Amino acid sequence: MKGLSGFLAFWFALVLIAGCDTESNLDPRFEDYFIKYYGGDGNQTGIKLVEFNEGFLLVGNSALINGLSNIFVVFTDELGNEVWSKSYGGENELNAVDVEIDADNNIIVAANLINVVGLSDLIFYKLGSEGETIDSLVFGLPTFTEVGADLTITNDNDYIITGYTTNVDVGKSDYNPTTDLEDILSIRVNSQLELIDNANWRRVYGFSGEDRGNGLVQKVDGTFLFFGTTDRRPPGAPITSDPDLNIFVFPADTDGIATSVSPFQWLGSLESDEVASSISATSNQGFVLAGSSTQANSSSSVYLASLRNDDGLAFNGPLSNRANVTTRSVIEDMNGGFLITGEETIDNTTNIILIKTSNTGLEEWAQSFGGSDNDLSGEVVQLNDGSIVFIGTVELESQTKMTLIKTKPNGELRP
Repeated sequence: MKGLSGFLAFWFALVLIAGCDTESNLDPRFEDYFIKYYGGDGNQTGIKLVEFNEGFLLVGNSALINGLSNIFVVFTDELGNEVWSKSYGGENELNAVDVEIDADNNIIVAANLINVVGLSDLIFYKLGSEGETIDSLVFGLPTFTEVGADLTITNDNDYIITGYTTNVDVGKSDYNPTTDLEDILSIRVNSQLELIDNANWRRVYGFSGEDRGNGLVQKVDGTFLFFGTTDRRPPGAPITSDPDLNIFVFPADTDGIATSVSPFQWLGSLESDEVASSISATSNQGFVLAGSSTQANSSSSVYLASLRNDDGLAFNGPLSNRANVTTRSVIEDMNGGFLITGEETIDNTTNIILIKTSNTGLEEWAQSFGGSDNDLSGEVVQLNDGSIVFIGTVELESQTKMTLIKTKPNGELRP
């Protein structure tokens, strides 16, 4: 597959919705802005990426002949050329969800492991700089499901997987066995993959309803901010038979226990469902967070919010001028505003979309990438020169491949 990457990159560039179809686009500098593909036989997907050793580390999944999924990791140089790729999992069903680089330059991968009875457990993989396995740790409780969504490496080099569990906290004051089916889960280990006990880090957190952790970020003072989706009704909301989904954020102390310094916040509307997708730090020591807002007519749009460093809302709301978009990732743009990746559905086909907004969440431009098949986006990063790099999955004939796309600061591929 690696030998095909140049041809496929050229082919895909020709069918970009953004439009790169003239001979002048074949400038030799085109290699600075590219679309590359990775994978062999079968299906590969791209989910997360980080800058690593003057290149990029890409993480996704690869389907095996027996139908199982394994973790798929690719390391490329700065031009997206594959240096090495490896799979992890063997005969186990593994689905990667996130990757980070620790203080010792080790690769830490968070994944979900489907165990022998069909339930999900969490797994930490610790890899060396060339992808060699150093260690791994599985966390799971019999008869319960644990699902990870996010990996955080703390200031003191601990690793935390955040997600949700069906092992809910039955001791909470508003526990309801009928509706309280999932709670926020965060498992913290040290750099030797030894579990931090419950006395030093709270593992399960939830409310009366279904609560899913989507992200965990650490603030400059060492405390944390949890981010996710809940169907718990905000105070004063009318009681209905079909509660809405809302995005939540709430601060927690260094031990993972919620603090009263800032209140638990519900973000979204009672007339629509908001589902969390991504949170990242901003230059003013605050955070930008994004999700998808689905209206009663099933039309989905980007939901964007910005938090100040005191956890107060700077702004929040949907991008009203763009419908049928599912959000995947958000970061602050170094030139001001925010960059968002997601998928836009047009005529039952999904294309990768890159959106730039102002500091107040108004769309400034958007670029779409895709062909006649379905393509999915993943995480976005920005390089020091302002160029934008994001990972995704593209469908080529009968297979899907991990893809890496690098654009200019305005989202274009033209040099």
